[in-house]
Amino acid sequence: MSLKLFRRGSARCLGLLSAFVTILLCLYYISMGQPTLQPKDTTATITIIGGSGSTSSNAGNANGALLHLPLQHFNKNSPHKIKINDQETLEKHKYAILQQKQQQQLSSAVGSIAVSNDDETGMVVDNPNWDGKCYILNESVTNITAGDEYPKFDFQPEWIRTKEYWDRGFEERFEAQKSDKERPSLKIIVVPHSHNDPGWLKTFVNYFQADSRQILNLMVTKMQEYKEMTFIWSEISFLQLWWDQAHPTKQRALKRLINSGRLEITTGGWVMTDEANVHIYAMLDQLIEGHQWLRNNLNVTPTVGWSIDPFGHGSTVPYLLSGSNFEGAIIQRIHYAWKQWFARQQNGDFIWTPYWEKQGGTQSNKQGQLLMHNMPFDIYSIKGSCGPHPYICLNFDFRKIPGEYTEYSVKAEFITDENIEKKAQLLLEQYARTASLFPHNVALIPVGDDFRYNKEREVDQQYINYKKLIDHIMDNKRLYNVDISFGTPKDYFNEIRKRSESFPTFKGDFFVYSDIFSEGRPAYWSGYYTTRPFYKIMSADLEHNLRAAEILFTIAYNNALKFHHENAIKIFEKNYEKMINARRNLALFQHHDAITGTSKAAVMRDYAMRLFESTQDVMKMQESTIELLIQNGTSHHNFLLSELERDNFSKLPRKTLIPLGINSIGSDFVDINLGLNGEKAKSTSFVIYNSLAQKRLEVITLRTLVPNIKVYNELGAELHHLQINPVWNITDPYDLGINTGSSSAGRIRVSTRQYEVMFVAQLDALSLNTYRVEIDEVNYKHAMATIYCDECTDTTTPPSVATNGEFTVKSKPAGDVQLENNHMRLLFDEKTGFLKTVTRKNKDQKLLQPMQCAIKFAAYRSAQFHSGAYLFKTDPEQSESEKDVLEQYEDIRIIITSGPIASDVNVIYGPFLAHTVRILNTQTYLDAAIYIENDIDFEPPPKNRETELFMRFVTDIDNIAPAKKDILKDGDTVQELPEFYTDQNGFQYHKRVKVPTIGIEGNYFPITTGAFMQDSRVRLTLLTTHAQGAASYEPGQLEVMLDRRTLYDDYRGMGEGIVDSRLTRHKFWVLIEDMPAQPQNKYQVPSLLATQLANGLRYVPNVYFVETFDTPSTQLKPKALLFEQGVLPCDVHLLNFRTLSEEQLQLFPTSSALLILQRQGYDCAVGQDIDTSAICNFSTKGLGQLKFKHLNIARLETTTLTGMLRAKERKRLNSFAEINLEPMELRTFNATFKV
Repeated sequence: MSLKLFRRGSARCLGLLSAFVTILLCLYYISMGQPTLQPKDTTATITIIGGSGSTSSNAGNANGALLHLPLQHFNKNSPHKIKINDQETLEKHKYAILQQKQQQQLSSAVGSIAVSNDDETGMVVDNPNWDGKCYILNESVTNITAGDEYPKFDFQPEWIRTKEYWDRGFEERFEAQKSDKERPSLKIIVVPHSHNDPGWLKTFVNYFQADSRQILNLMVTKMQEYKEMTFIWSEISFLQLWWDQAHPTKQRALKRLINSGRLEITTGGWVMTDEANVHIYAMLDQLIEGHQWLRNNLNVTPTVGWSIDPFGHGSTVPYLLSGSNFEGAIIQRIHYAWKQWFARQQNGDFIWTPYWEKQGGTQSNKQGQLLMHNMPFDIYSIKGSCGPHPYICLNFDFRKIPGEYTEYSVKAEFITDENIEKKAQLLLEQYARTASLFPHNVALIPVGDDFRYNKEREVDQQYINYKKLIDHIMDNKRLYNVDISFGTPKDYFNEIRKRSESFPTFKGDFFVYSDIFSEGRPAYWSGYYTTRPFYKIMSADLEHNLRAAEILFTIAYNNALKFHHENAIKIFEKNYEKMINARRNLALFQHHDAITGTSKAAVMRDYAMRLFESTQDVMKMQESTIELLIQNGTSHHNFLLSELERDNFSKLPRKTLIPLGINSIGSDFVDINLGLNGEKAKSTSFVIYNSLAQKRLEVITLRTLVPNIKVYNELGAELHHLQINPVWNITDPYDLGINTGSSSAGRIRVSTRQYEVMFVAQLDALSLNTYRVEIDEVNYKHAMATIYCDECTDTTTPPSVATNGEFTVKSKPAGDVQLENNHMRLLFDEKTGFLKTVTRKNKDQKLLQPMQCAIKFAAYRSAQFHSGAYLFKTDPEQSESEKDVLEQYEDIRIIITSGPIASDVNVIYGPFLAHTVRILNTQTYLDAAIYIENDIDFEPPPKNRETELFMRFVTDIDNIAPAKKDILKDGDTVQELPEFYTDQNGFQYHKRVKVPTIGIEGNYFPITTGAFMQDSRVRLTLLTTHAQGAASYEPGQLEVMLDRRTLYDDYRGMGEGIVDSRLTRHKFWVLIEDMPAQPQNKYQVPSLLATQLANGLRYVPNVYFVETFDTPSTQLKPKALLFEQGVLPCDVHLLNFRTLSEEQLQLFPTSSALLILQRQGYDCAVGQDIDTSAICNFSTKGLGQLKFKHLNIARLETTTLTGMLRAKERKRLNSFAEINLEPMELRTFNATFKV
């Protein structure tokens, strides 16, 4: 009927339809005015329990009087119900009409690659190959599973004292192979190399000036002289510095060597990345930075990985290299027991396979697979890699530099005519034993070490002596029956593929790494997972802000090009170099001696300065790009200020005050927000940027001078769900002139100069939202939080000094404390202030059985000289491995804050620990999670020496792994071994089961974003902001290491202890969810809610204040959507949208960008009782229609993960709807805009 009316052109019908659409839009934007869902008629409470302190679920508990303190929140019957006046309705109506006009303009746009249709509202475009809301991931089927084999190992073998696993069994097999006529002939590939750390004992620049520049100069010149010599190079950070300073003749010589295949670029990342602590964003970004530089400068694409020094290996790097079209990769540092096992099984070459596969999927599991080669011996030096006997290998390190006295310079003899036959035979015996560990009889022999070939004398010595040996062997090939030559890793993989039809498949990883080569006893490298958390957090902070700037820049720069914003183009192109530097500084810190915290203190400070400066630069880039995108008809600059102020790298970022010009009694703050006539303004605006590609709900906190304010959202609607919290002034007892003994107490007072404003913001995907804050002279008091605290009031302050917004401060009654909302009830210990139990509620708000969920802070006692920057080991001389690190602090304060949005329990243990647990009352899915924040300050040494601080959850979750009968021996009893799951690089999850024959140090694992443990009833998930170690050493327990201080070096080369601890802030979400019945062989992943919370924790909304001082009036849009049309599915994460540089003028941007999408696998069966439909629904399959702000795509093409395919090699797509992503898949696309 509607079609008939349109044909007749009825003006009346068109008018009615227009009115109907307008009403619908108005209703929609009115509903969007508040972020809360329709609340239930419930009242969240705080309860202080007197008497015995037992948990109670109602007010009539017989144990004593219950003090119920209502958490102010608005609901159906609340006096704080939202009222929208006529003016607000008018503003919304205007905004709705504006949006309608913009949509009409969009529908007439030409050249968009989105699927066109006749309906101007757009029709849903589904991808038939896209999985719906629910799918099942199974564990992939492989020949070798790390978790199955590892517990079977003998971790105290007989050979451990000799440090050589080569025993009689290996020797007998080797001798038998000699007479095996079916065995392929021996082939040896000798690979000269130099491992260059971009920072460790020296800074990055100092290493370059002292060693790396000379190494590259020598290779370029000497390899022209030595025609058969080969070499490999991995660290592009050093190569870029050299290239920029090298003479053009040397540049051309390097290109010729690379094109000839004699000098191979391996991996090609900016650094040789750490594999335990690095997040997937930074890990891929440093690889992209290196690969793009190689393509633009050397026209080369690496195909072989070389990762010989990271302290343990994960399965993420192989996945990334596989997606970058690599042929294979080489690894080195894995557990000594794995070394022996691979050698015994002759499985040192294997295909690393992702841990998951989709149930019922048709796609081959080859995606993400990569052929790997495990170096069979301890280390990559000549001593540790030529064969099983290091004392023999020492004879073949020919470096002899005057003034250097080393074990090899003393032992090695140069090759002469007199000794060549003896030396060749001796060397070949080692090479042949190495090859005997593989069925193909090919040995890859690295010849090098850290910063080798930095002297011309060494280049000559190594090449000439090895050349003599190789020539002698090849001249007597009939005698030796061996083929030996200089070569590269690519030659090795080509050769073994010729000789082998198949390789075993492997899933899992190689954490925790342990060596034995120092003292002949196991040393577990699990300390660096946590070492120097301050720097790990700095890295995560730059990563978040760089990603936010990348997305903004790509969209803003192409908008500026399209609409000819000349000034903006100049600003963007001028500052693009700073973004390149930020990419490189972040990439540099992913080096395996940087983010690990295992460089000298001075080197760590150098890294920190780079991170700090780049964070400042990308924040400025965010401000300038937002200024272009958010303005409505004006073209002003420099009117946005980031909410966070960073004084220097050694301090935590500080929230600045909203520039609201109000006289505050006792305030000494300088107002920066004056009107044009010098009058102080009564309102100001701020912009909230959501860099995630999904809608989100976030609790935003701001700092103000005064409490009497009100906040309006982007629609002009006042947010009545507001909370004003106190800001605490904590004075050290020393500053008060009080006795500074352990029993003295500092003074804690509510600040009268600053207040914290808290509200809930509903933010659309990739959106800029303009909020406004005004003075509220009347209705603000209902938002003031109530405080329960002993000794938090200053009785000496005269009443006249108090502000008009003074908080109600009450003494904390005796007894345990309860916090409660519509999802749960938390019980806290009266004396310690720490959480004891969690009682969840069902859908009818009825309490379930209390669940033990106690939080404990303690520390392991470090073993001196065996626990340091790298290693973790508890002190074996102590009867107890743990110590109560809090008992030294008698100054304990418990502060409870209750308000309309959140309730907190804050516990302060002197200067050492400030611990906060918060639950929310937003009537949204946020209420189902518990927020935890820890401020930790170890204080100056020697306080808290040999301390490894952890936070532990002690629960009644029965996370016992099923017994594996093949591990049990006759007479063994079945042990109850806890299992839990740790994320790896924010990309995947691995199951960890306690190995009882190893101590806690070998059962600690790296996490980057989270970990969870579960039983048949419930799952507890812990989400974090940065890399740290985690363990589940006892059933029902989950712990994370927070910080470490060890005064002594652990003898792994750094030469220092860790004493440079700083005040560090750790943030967590804790989520407790129902568990469904689990099918066997299911690959465990987080729930959708856990994934959303993890993304929100790592990529927080950024807030910018609008400064009007000395700035003309600026008109801002209420909202700017960077996704102008369409939205990404809930489980598709926009990992990056990275502008590509010009190939010739590499400091200038192009209109092309790499669109990197990650489909984050999740378990839709977990936590079904928590409703997330308000921000996430599955109405479409796939990406459907997608359009970025005002931009049309000229070309959308597939490429490798690092964007290295040339234009003719890429597959062109007609639409975003054609993009298909399997669960857990990561893909990159090349998008070029029409400008």
